[in-house]
Amino acid sequence: MHTYLDCIPCFVRQALAAARAATPDPAIQRHAVNAVAYRIPDLPLTVCPPEIAQKIYRIVGEVTGDHDPYHDEKARINTAVLSRQDYLEDLIEQSANPLKMACQLAIAGNTIDLGPSDQLDTVDSVIKEGIGYRIGREAFGAFEAGVRKASRIVYLADNAGEIVFDRLVIEQIMTCSRAEIVLVVKEKPVINDATLSDARAAGLTRLVTVISNGTDAPGTLLPQCSEFMRARYHAADLIIAKGQANFESLNTRTENVFFLLKVKCPVIARSSGRAVGEPVLCSRRRSPFRAAAAGR
Repeated sequence: MHTYLDCIPCFVRQALAAARAATPDPAIQRHAVNAVAYRIPDLPLTVCPPEIAQKIYRIVGEVTGDHDPYHDEKARINTAVLSRQDYLEDLIEQSANPLKMACQLAIAGNTIDLGPSDQLDTVDSVIKEGIGYRIGREAFGAFEAGVRKASRIVYLADNAGEIVFDRLVIEQIMTCSRAEIVLVVKEKPVINDATLSDARAAGLTRLVTVISNGTDAPGTLLPQCSEFMRARYHAADLIIAKGQANFESLNTRTENVFFLLKVKCPVIARSSGRAVGEPVLCSRRRSPFRAAAAGR
């Protein structure tokens, strides 16, 4: 999808939040926001939002000197979610459909995102939300069938903390599929996106093959990804893409991609045909996607 005018105020807000996380100095914070605002007239709306976000966060990093302002927050949320791991595993094991419950919880885990908001919910509130989610029978049936048939699955991770919920989905996939699973994380920090250290903290490096995508962009900008990552992506017969940024960067592609996310902004709501706050599990091949109103 391309970028909309509605996205621009969000980019400025994100720049300010990242600058504040990077430094307590108001003068540097203002310099960072001014530097981003200066570039806004040149930002092409024909590209997807993650491509612009990449530029925004690079600017903030250059001005503040901190290219990983959410480092401590990422470690904190990883620890917080891991502290509830036994409870999460019990919820899944005791549910009527463990894979479905794992997906519900993982979608709720997509709330842990410092892009749309600089305020995170508590882990327990995220879990409670996930338990109450309703995923469409047809959409989940297609996902489950795809998982069972797949021989190679690529799982595109989104955020730190959330990646612990992703582990629960992967563990359930491994109980019903013999597919080779490759988890893809970011090469370098951007927002609170998961990197190799987060995958290691979540225990995923002991479970599946984990690779980086070679970039510092939120979402998955395939032309920027490493040749090695693209080869694994194109060799997969099923791709699981977590989060809004992956939706924004991949929703026009033709591969067999299933998106798992929570809708967190009006632009994504219009593009996905869902309401803000709704959980989404859908395949590009099977679900109608609405085009957002031009210029908005």
